[in-house]
Amino acid sequence: MHTAIKEPPPLAKRIAALVTVLVLAGLGVVLASRMSQATASQAAMASEREASAASAGQAPSVEVTIPVAAALPRMVVMQGSLEPVHAADLSFAVAGRVRSVAVTLGDHVRTGETLATLDRATVGAQQDQTQAAIDVAQANVDMAADHAAVIERLVASGATPQRELTQAQQQLAVSRAQLAQAQAGLRTISTSSADHSLRAPFDGVLTRVPDGTGAIAAPGVVVARIEDLSALRLHTTVSESELAMLREGMTASLEDGSASGTITSVVRSLDAVTRRAPVEVLIPNASGSLVAHAIVRARVVVGEAMPAWRIPATARRPNGTVLVVAGNGAVSARAIEAQSDLEGHWLVTSGLTDADHVVVRPASTHEGAIVAPVLPEPGAATASR
Repeated sequence: MHTAIKEPPPLAKRIAALVTVLVLAGLGVVLASRMSQATASQAAMASEREASAASAGQAPSVEVTIPVAAALPRMVVMQGSLEPVHAADLSFAVAGRVRSVAVTLGDHVRTGETLATLDRATVGAQQDQTQAAIDVAQANVDMAADHAAVIERLVASGATPQRELTQAQQQLAVSRAQLAQAQAGLRTISTSSADHSLRAPFDGVLTRVPDGTGAIAAPGVVVARIEDLSALRLHTTVSESELAMLREGMTASLEDGSASGTITSVVRSLDAVTRRAPVEVLIPNASGSLVAHAIVRARVVVGEAMPAWRIPATARRPNGTVLVVAGNGAVSARAIEAQSDLEGHWLVTSGLTDADHVVVRPASTHEGAIVAPVLPEPGAATASR
């Protein structure tokens, strides 16, 4: 027996055909998108290849500058620390417990002003005991003096031998010596009592004070520091060649322009190791703007200005050379002698001319390279930082 296969109805056939068409259309869209992306990628690669081919054989651009004429004053540059004109570390001469602290850190104090005190209870007892010893010694002196006077009259009348008068006078001398000893002990205690007070030896600012009351202070251990900041001393050293150009009384100015002072000491003796000589500059600080113990640089003009070439601060390499671009684009190193000015530029006294093209940033290239020098835009500073 054969089973007849029924054909799908016409509507089902139309639906199946429509689905097939939609699937094929979607695949076509996907393929077209992928082909478009591939075409764009190929075009970009071709463009890059064209750009590379166009730039092949061209030297890299490097920014350069032309030295600008300037004047360099003949000067000596010194570096050192600013120290207070007077400073002292303070301590008690005796041991004791801190009873009071009358100041705080940073206070301005006057000469003789009390800064801190120690407990004087022990000193008071010692003073009372010594005063009692003085009273006893004084009484002994009075009795010895009366006894010697009586013996002297008896000797004069012949009732007593001379030796007894001698003994009485000796006893009086001993009593007087004991009185003097007791009085000296009282003066010692009075001095010790004064040592229980810590006082300012001069006008100044307190840069250290005792931590507080109750602590035990040991003799000679620093508990406070006072500094006179009304003027500061620049302690520095100079080379032998610089020493020959300096004299006491010359003016030295700080590089930042904040203050200037006078050279007060030029020691014309070189250190055996460093081969440098000490120099001191006294700088008034009435405004209090200068900071003690700060490291500063100062300049002393020692002669007429000399011609120089100004170049940017970035152009000089750490080894004291600059990179110069020749007419053929070749980069070479050039040794120079230079000094920085107050604006931070380098003033070159030898090694350059106004015809040189100096590389502004040496790290951008190297010796022996072939580059295309690029000068600043017209109107731009040729020796900017």
